Amino acid sequence: MATISKGYHKSNEFPNEAFIQQATEAYFTNQGFQIENGSYSDLKCFNAKNGQRWVIEAKGQTGAIGLDFRTGLGQLLQAMNDPSVCYGLAVPNTPNFTFQCKRVSAWVCQAIQLYWILVGADGLVKIIAPNDVLP
Repeated sequence: MATISKGYHKSNEFPNEAFIQQATEAYFTNQGFQIENGSYSDLKCFNAKNGQRWVIEAKGQTGAIGLDFRTGLGQLLQAMNDPSVCYGLAVPNTPNFTFQCKRVSAWVCQAIQLYWILVGADGLVKIIAPNDVLP
C-alpha cells in the first residue's frame, strides 16, 4: 500500500486507522486520482480525466467507536464547502462500524451527499453512494 505521511499511534493493521487510510489512498490512486497535499482532511484527491474531487475522513477501530465515528462525521461536515465534491467517511467494514453508518438516516446521507467508504481486512474498498442502501 501507499506510504502516508501522517503519524499514527497504532500499527498499520486492520482495523486501525493507518490501515484504513492507506487502503483508501491506494484505492483512489489506482482509480487515477492524484492526492492533494496540505489538506486538513485525511484525504483530498482529484481525477484530472473526469474532474471528480473527493474529501475523505478516515477512522479506525478504537475503544470508543461511536465517539470516533461522530468525530469523523463532524470533521467531514466542517470540510463541506463545495457541493461538487464527493465527501466520504472511510471506516473498517466491521459490524460495529456498519451499525454506526446505518444509524445515520438515509435522507441525511442524500441531503448532504455523504458516501460511506467501507474498507475490508483484505484492503478492498467498497463505496456506498448516498442513494444506496448499506448491506
